[in-house]
Amino acid sequence: MNEEKGDMRPPSEEKGPKGRRVRPSYAGLFCMILCFLVVSGFEDRHTLVWAAGICLKIAIFVLALHISDVGRKFLLATASLAVIVAGASVPARIYGGELEALVLLTWSAMMLLVPVAILRKIGKEFSEGGVDLEVVLGALCAYLYIGAYFAFLYDVMARISESPFFAQPGADSKLNYLYFSFVTLTTTGYGDISPAYGPARMIAVTEAVIGQLYLVSVVAIVVSAFRKGKKSPS
Repeated sequence: MNEEKGDMRPPSEEKGPKGRRVRPSYAGLFCMILCFLVVSGFEDRHTLVWAAGICLKIAIFVLALHISDVGRKFLLATASLAVIVAGASVPARIYGGELEALVLLTWSAMMLLVPVAILRKIGKEFSEGGVDLEVVLGALCAYLYIGAYFAFLYDVMARISESPFFAQPGADSKLNYLYFSFVTLTTTGYGDISPAYGPARMIAVTEAVIGQLYLVSVVAIVVSAFRKGKKSPS
């Protein structure tokens, strides 16, 4: 009977040490994205691996939006759409054609929401409460997801155009798409595989530019502010 109002809050609205709402961590999302990278590299080897990749894709999509504090209605709408598209992926994989193209293009558009939501959230936290470990992990989650997104985009381009993405014969595989994406994102540039035609090359150049700008701006600023915050007296 004498409980304070503060003790009546639902668990989901409890406050952390800095007054922020306790929520699932970007650390968990980071681990899930790493698992997705491993699984998606072998999706073309077995149907069960492909199905696991779809499930992970949905889980990462929903969790990333939830952690990033998007509106509840928006979250429910996009999560429902993700489940519908995932269900449509099965007949699309079997029959191909226009249905497959529609599913792939829908996934391509929806996946863009994840890095946008994460960057929006960490930008807000950066301006309001400084930089903590969650902000750093959020920035790294967005970086990894960008690499995974471009790997998916290369696969989409190859499927829709019905021509090999790489100039090297027999190089087209999910693992090589991932490998090429992160080599491009980090501008390592081994040169062992390369895009076969103009639009694919321009997308690869776009990824390289985004990767460099992201590292020298977002990651550098966040990590630098995080170090300064740890050195400053509490």
